[in-house]
Amino acid sequence: MVGRKPRFSEEEKLSMLVRMHNGENVSRLADELGIHRQRLYAWREQLRTCGNLTPARQGRPKNQPPPEAPPDPQTLAASFAVSAEQRRADALAKARRRIVELERKIGQQQVAQRWFVEGLTGGAVK
Repeated sequence: MVGRKPRFSEEEKLSMLVRMHNGENVSRLADELGIHRQRLYAWREQLRTCGNLTPARQGRPKNQPPPEAPPDPQTLAASFAVSAEQRRADALAKARRRIVELERKIGQQQVAQRWFVEGLTGGAVK
Protein backbone atom coordinates (compact mmCIF):
# COMPACT_ATOMS: atom_id res chain seq x y z
CA MET A 1 0.00 0.00 0.00
CA VAL A 2 1.75 3.14 -1.19
CA GLY A 3 0.73 6.65 -0.31
CA ARG A 4 -2.06 7.25 2.16
CA LYS A 5 -2.08 5.47 5.53
CA PRO A 6 -5.19 3.41 6.25
CA ARG A 7 -7.38 4.72 9.09
CA PHE A 8 -8.83 2.34 11.61
CA SER A 9 -11.62 2.89 14.08
CA GLU A 10 -11.02 2.39 17.78
CA GLU A 11 -13.07 -0.83 17.65
CA GLU A 12 -10.94 -2.25 14.82
CA LYS A 13 -7.76 -1.40 16.69
CA LEU A 14 -9.11 -2.96 19.87
CA SER A 15 -10.13 -6.17 18.09
CA MET A 16 -6.63 -6.47 16.60
CA LEU A 17 -5.05 -5.92 20.02
CA VAL A 18 -7.30 -8.62 21.50
CA ARG A 19 -6.18 -11.03 18.78
CA MET A 20 -2.57 -10.01 19.42
CA HIS A 21 -3.05 -10.57 23.17
CA ASN A 22 -4.53 -14.01 22.49
CA GLY A 23 -1.30 -15.07 20.81
CA GLU A 24 -1.83 -14.50 17.11
CA ASN A 25 1.27 -13.76 15.08
CA VAL A 26 1.86 -10.00 15.08
CA SER A 27 3.46 -10.02 11.63
CA ARG A 28 0.46 -11.80 10.11
CA LEU A 29 -1.95 -9.38 11.77
CA ALA A 30 0.05 -6.45 10.43
CA ASP A 31 0.09 -7.94 6.92
CA GLU A 32 -3.67 -8.50 7.13
CA LEU A 33 -4.17 -4.82 7.98
CA GLY A 34 -1.56 -3.56 5.53
CA ILE A 35 0.49 -1.81 8.21
CA HIS A 36 3.85 -2.25 9.90
CA ARG A 37 3.83 -4.40 13.00
CA GLN A 38 5.35 -1.54 15.01
CA ARG A 39 2.03 0.24 14.70
CA LEU A 40 0.31 -2.60 16.55
CA TYR A 41 2.85 -2.26 19.35
CA ALA A 42 2.29 1.51 19.35
CA TRP A 43 -1.47 0.97 19.68
CA ARG A 44 -0.86 -1.40 22.59
CA GLU A 45 1.39 1.14 24.31
CA GLN A 46 -1.14 3.93 23.70
CA LEU A 47 -3.87 1.78 25.25
CA ARG A 48 -1.67 1.13 28.29
CA THR A 49 -0.63 4.75 28.82
CA CYS A 50 -3.68 6.74 27.65
CA GLY A 51 -6.48 4.26 28.22
CA ASN A 52 -7.92 4.79 24.73
CA LEU A 53 -7.04 4.34 21.08
CA THR A 54 -8.32 7.60 19.66
CA PRO A 55 -5.83 9.02 17.20
CA ALA A 56 -3.79 12.00 18.30
CA ARG A 57 -4.21 15.01 16.06
CA GLN A 58 -1.06 15.80 14.19
CA GLY A 59 0.11 18.98 12.57
CA ARG A 60 -0.50 22.61 13.35
CA PRO A 61 -3.96 23.43 14.71
CA LYS A 62 -6.22 25.35 12.36
CA ASN A 63 -6.62 29.11 12.79
CA GLN A 64 -3.18 29.26 14.32
CA PRO A 65 -1.17 32.31 13.34
CA PRO A 66 1.98 31.56 11.37
CA PRO A 67 5.21 31.41 13.37
CA GLU A 68 7.00 34.66 14.01
CA ALA A 69 9.90 35.67 11.86
CA PRO A 70 13.24 34.85 13.46
CA PRO A 71 14.94 37.77 15.22
CA ASP A 72 17.83 39.47 13.53
CA PRO A 73 21.25 37.97 14.30
CA GLN A 74 22.47 40.99 16.31
CA THR A 75 19.50 40.87 18.69
CA LEU A 76 19.92 37.13 19.05
CA ALA A 77 23.65 37.47 19.77
CA ALA A 78 22.97 40.18 22.37
CA SER A 79 20.40 37.99 24.14
CA PHE A 80 22.87 35.09 24.23
CA ALA A 81 25.59 37.38 25.60
CA VAL A 82 23.30 38.52 28.41
CA SER A 83 22.30 34.94 29.08
CA ALA A 84 25.92 33.77 29.25
CA GLU A 85 26.80 36.64 31.58
CA GLN A 86 23.82 35.81 33.79
CA ARG A 87 24.79 32.13 33.85
CA ARG A 88 28.32 33.05 34.95
CA ALA A 89 26.95 35.28 37.73
CA ASP A 90 24.58 32.51 38.87
CA ALA A 91 27.40 29.95 38.88
CA LEU A 92 29.62 32.30 40.90
CA ALA A 93 26.87 32.91 43.47
CA LYS A 94 26.25 29.18 43.73
CA ALA A 95 29.98 28.51 44.22
CA ARG A 96 30.17 31.15 46.97
CA ARG A 97 27.18 29.61 48.78
CA ARG A 98 28.85 26.20 48.57
CA ILE A 99 32.11 27.60 49.99
CA VAL A 100 30.27 29.11 52.95
CA GLU A 101 28.46 25.81 53.52
CA LEU A 102 31.73 23.85 53.45
CA GLU A 103 33.48 26.28 55.78
CA ARG A 104 30.61 25.90 58.24
CA LYS A 105 30.87 22.13 58.01
CA ILE A 106 34.65 22.24 58.60
CA GLY A 107 34.09 24.38 61.70
CA GLN A 108 31.54 21.89 63.03
CA GLN A 109 33.92 19.01 62.40
CA GLN A 110 36.75 20.82 64.21
CA VAL A 111 34.51 21.36 67.24
CA ALA A 112 33.46 17.70 67.20
CA GLN A 113 37.06 16.57 66.85
CA ARG A 114 38.21 18.79 69.74
CA TRP A 115 35.39 17.44 71.93
CA PHE A 116 36.36 13.87 71.03
CA VAL A 117 40.06 14.40 71.75
CA GLU A 118 39.26 16.12 75.07
CA GLY A 119 37.12 13.16 76.01
CA LEU A 120 39.95 10.74 75.26
CA THR A 121 42.71 12.67 77.01
CA GLY A 122 40.60 13.85 79.92
CA GLY A 123 41.68 17.46 79.61
CA ALA A 124 41.87 20.53 77.47
CA VAL A 125 43.70 20.40 74.16
CA LYS A 126 45.58 23.39 72.81
